[in-house]
Amino acid sequence: MSTIQKQEVFSLPTCIQIRSSVSFITLTVSLAVFTDIFLYGVVIPVIPFALTSRIGLEETEVQTWLSVLLAVYGAAMFCASPICGWATDHVRSRRTFLLIGLVALGAATSLLLVARSLALIIVARALQGISAAVAWVAGPALLADSVDPNQIGYFMGFMGDAMGLAILAAPAIGGVVFERVGYNAVFYICLGIIGLDLLFRLLVIEKKRATQIDVQQDERKPSSMYNSDTTARKPENFVPSPAQKAMFEENASVKSAVSDEDYRQSTKVKNWRGRLWPLIALLLSSRLAADLFGCLVQATLFTSFESILPLQVRETFHWGSLGAGLVFLPLTLPALISPLVGGITDRYQARWPCIVGFALAALSFVLLRLVAGDTVKDKIVLCFLVAIVGLALTLVLIPLMADIILTVNEMEATGRVGSSAARAYGQAYALFNMSYAAGSAIGPLLAGLLKLHMGWKATTLALGCLSGVSIIPIALWVRASKPTEAVDNKSTA
Repeated sequence: MSTIQKQEVFSLPTCIQIRSSVSFITLTVSLAVFTDIFLYGVVIPVIPFALTSRIGLEETEVQTWLSVLLAVYGAAMFCASPICGWATDHVRSRRTFLLIGLVALGAATSLLLVARSLALIIVARALQGISAAVAWVAGPALLADSVDPNQIGYFMGFMGDAMGLAILAAPAIGGVVFERVGYNAVFYICLGIIGLDLLFRLLVIEKKRATQIDVQQDERKPSSMYNSDTTARKPENFVPSPAQKAMFEENASVKSAVSDEDYRQSTKVKNWRGRLWPLIALLLSSRLAADLFGCLVQATLFTSFESILPLQVRETFHWGSLGAGLVFLPLTLPALISPLVGGITDRYQARWPCIVGFALAALSFVLLRLVAGDTVKDKIVLCFLVAIVGLALTLVLIPLMADIILTVNEMEATGRVGSSAARAYGQAYALFNMSYAAGSAIGPLLAGLLKLHMGWKATTLALGCLSGVSIIPIALWVRASKPTEAVDNKSTA
């Protein structure tokens, strides 16, 4: 086979089509989410025992420091999110930020591997929070740039699947590996997952960049093909196929976008008011505010459970690290139906799934007060109610994540966030991240203090009331929109 033939077989456009396909982008973003959540959750059953065996804390101090470490993660994610959101909307490549976030995650994992002091563990959890901010801002924004808003719920569902698998696997793997092999082995597994994630983040190509490369290659083809062979010329009566027409239209839109960007750069029209306006407009949206409040409550409920459930089963059922890890199975298994929940959201919008989810969560949390003794019945009731809580929180999170995109598209169509919705996706998900991070910080502290001073029953009752009250803003302000109109407006912008 000649060199020219080899170049044709391994052509760059074919490689770009694969690496910039919606499937590959979805896989990359989902893997980024999986890595972030896995490394966050793998230490949950490990840290309570490591704090006593490696750090030397007393048993009475473990609950306090476990809650503090979970809160540090949320606080770091909260502080880093607005910076990441603004930056990812004002640079050419969202992939760059995904790579930066993975570097921070690798550093955090290395610190946890060698840490024998509280200070190093706190720094490591802070770095994990920064990495999470990057993954949960740049990742969904990259996905939103690449898929049809009519199907955004479905594709967000795969992120939910990745999150569910990570939450499902991480505590169980962490507990088993720590108990059977040891502390260091847990983080060797984490470093291996980071290596796999790095490969995908390096390979992925954003849609905009892939189309620009196609345009550049199309511009070079006439000189390389027709000038080298004067007999091979384009027919005068050439009629493009529908696929070619679509490619030509896409290329023309990209050229126009590139020209507009060059003009903005050359005339220096970017100013602080223009840069801040999308964020201000997003903050003034009642619909987005309801979405963000729902995300905050969902995170508060989930992380509250994370902080009190392992110690509750240890105190009530006398389970070790293995049992503390396996009790998360019924909580996270329902997340595997996230694509189905996303598909329902695409068809019926976010309001009703969220209302049903918060109602189920409220009922389940209140009924958890029935679990009080070390009996088989109590264990079955606990696992069943924990599973209902997991289903309820899945019904809340995926629709809200999809509704954020629809809200941005609707605001873009009315000119409230500028001329390009893609420029606001990062900032919208920064606000989502901040809401989720605030919930991640509030949840462990709130539940930890309530359980310490008032007990398990009062804590679950409080969480149930919080879930029930959250139905009100969702019912009032999360309304239906028309995704197809957003698509049409975006395509004609």
